[in-house]
Amino acid sequence: MNPGYELKTSYHDIKKPEQEELKNPLIQSSNNKSFPKIAGILLIIAGILALVYWIQFLLLDITILESYIDIDQLQQLDPTITIEQIVEILNTCAVIECVISIFPILGGILAIKKKLWGISLVGSIIGLFTLGIIFTSSILSLISLILLIISKKEFQNKPI
Repeated sequence: MNPGYELKTSYHDIKKPEQEELKNPLIQSSNNKSFPKIAGILLIIAGILALVYWIQFLLLDITILESYIDIDQLQQLDPTITIEQIVEILNTCAVIECVISIFPILGGILAIKKKLWGISLVGSIIGLFTLGIIFTSSILSLISLILLIISKKEFQNKPI
């Protein structure tokens, strides 16, 4: 035999991956690789929910708003306010939030592709401010933010 080359014939010298996984079944290495995909899916859902929520405010009609808001009570605080001004304020807020809702969707797409971790992180942070239906979008963005922080090693720092 050549020195430096040893033939391993013993059963104990060969390590099987199945035995490694059976030693500690609570540790699963495959979960870390799916964290960016889960975070990306949650971010896309959060962005779409917020977008749908704020588009409803853009489509809001004056007659529908009058059934929800008592303008007489608001005019006691400010006599010059009209229902048209309230609709304009809601429309302005809705346009701003619709633009903001695009960022979580972009961050989710980048998280699924596992590229540009920083932009994905910014998308999830901006997603915290999208509100959505009963803060659903904000909660989903928070969960994805945590998952993105945990899975930073999985991302490639290459351009798109």
